[in-house]
Amino acid sequence: MIKGYSNENYINDFIISYLERLTKSELAQRDVPWDDMRLALNRISDKGLMPAFHRLMQPYYEMYLFADTSLMPHDHNFSRAFMEYAADMDKDFGLWASSKDIISATECWGDYLKMKNDGSIGYYCRLLQLLFFGSYKTDLEKLQSDLKEILQGAEVNCDYKTGELFCMLHATVCIMKTKRWNRQKKEEEFGVLIEHWDFMKLFYSVMIRRIVGCKYTNFSALTNQVKMSSAHHPHAHIYYCALMERLESLNLNVKQYKKVDDSLQRLLNEILNTTQPSEILYDLCDVLFPEDFQKMLRDHKPKSYKDVEKESCRKDELIEQLSKQKKNLEDDLKRIKGALHDMITGSIPIEEVDNELMKYDPATAWNLLCELNNSQVLLAIDAWRNSIPVLINKYRSRLFDNINEQEKAFSAMRIASERPTNIYNYTNGATHNDKRLQLSTNTSIENKFNHRRIENE
Repeated sequence: MIKGYSNENYINDFIISYLERLTKSELAQRDVPWDDMRLALNRISDKGLMPAFHRLMQPYYEMYLFADTSLMPHDHNFSRAFMEYAADMDKDFGLWASSKDIISATECWGDYLKMKNDGSIGYYCRLLQLLFFGSYKTDLEKLQSDLKEILQGAEVNCDYKTGELFCMLHATVCIMKTKRWNRQKKEEEFGVLIEHWDFMKLFYSVMIRRIVGCKYTNFSALTNQVKMSSAHHPHAHIYYCALMERLESLNLNVKQYKKVDDSLQRLLNEILNTTQPSEILYDLCDVLFPEDFQKMLRDHKPKSYKDVEKESCRKDELIEQLSKQKKNLEDDLKRIKGALHDMITGSIPIEEVDNELMKYDPATAWNLLCELNNSQVLLAIDAWRNSIPVLINKYRSRLFDNINEQEKAFSAMRIASERPTNIYNYTNGATHNDKRLQLSTNTSIENKFNHRRIENE
């Protein structure tokens, strides 16, 4: 009991009376003592009078839930801010709202927010936060199903702002419904959703194949918006993947398709190829569209500029590595050639030189022999000059025999790959001479001969 007042009289005098006069247009927003009403509400809470306050506030909660302009005119935010404060203080607000139609409430908020000049849906987001992170109870499975039908049903034609609110409600339900996150994680991801909603509504537009949250009339303009806003650039690859996945199902004509394709190419070349992608929205998007999101990334995610840079660096490394190996190989061949040269000039029998050459593959041996044959010093040696024609014929034949064997092997592999693989398919009858019949015939003849032998004996 507050001194000098009964419980209800205090609540009526310091809060309810002002709200009543306000909704009857007997009092202007600027004349309502909002700060005093907040202090009174704090005192009511301290004195344990919230049950009585909750009962008396229900008509005004109804107005707040359904965005009634008689309580919350568009040109002032004082009453809305107070209603948010009261609903947050009243722990039974969400429980009371559990019996109300959240779909109808969302439609009312859509009409309400269309009248606002800034287009912000922050007020509606605050309502969802009070409900879903308060005592609000509902069948999340059914609500999610109803929202999916609203968002994806072709027969539904809600306006751009109401459609945006339905997307926000759908996202909130998906967050609350998932079992992978605890309450803290859900609160964090809801905050991520609100913070990045300007981008998320564009992503939703592609996913549900209908533009929401803005007055663009085509997906080419929507794509250009992603390209123009620097805040969207870290997440532009998500939009790109979504539009690539949905492109064929947008039912665009040739002209529209070309415009969207041109916009996507500009987005790819000007933004995606020069921006490091962020993964901050991955967890959220995966919960909102669990059947599509990972597939879209897997099938359509473009390479970032860092990926391209890494590939370029790797390419340079491989080229440098090959250059070093080529240089090492040339040095090795020079050493081998020098050793063979020394063997010949050192009067080592030509048969030993031949044996050394045979240790190398045909191509390497042939190259070494040709290099040695060009040496004027060696041609002056009788033993080498007399042996070189025989060696050239031998290693030329060895080289071309090897090439011919490789060509035969490749030809056999090509023929095998072109051969039909179903000629032994017995499913619909044999397609070649059925060996089973021959086996059966041979067995019969053998049995017949055995029978005759027994009779003769």
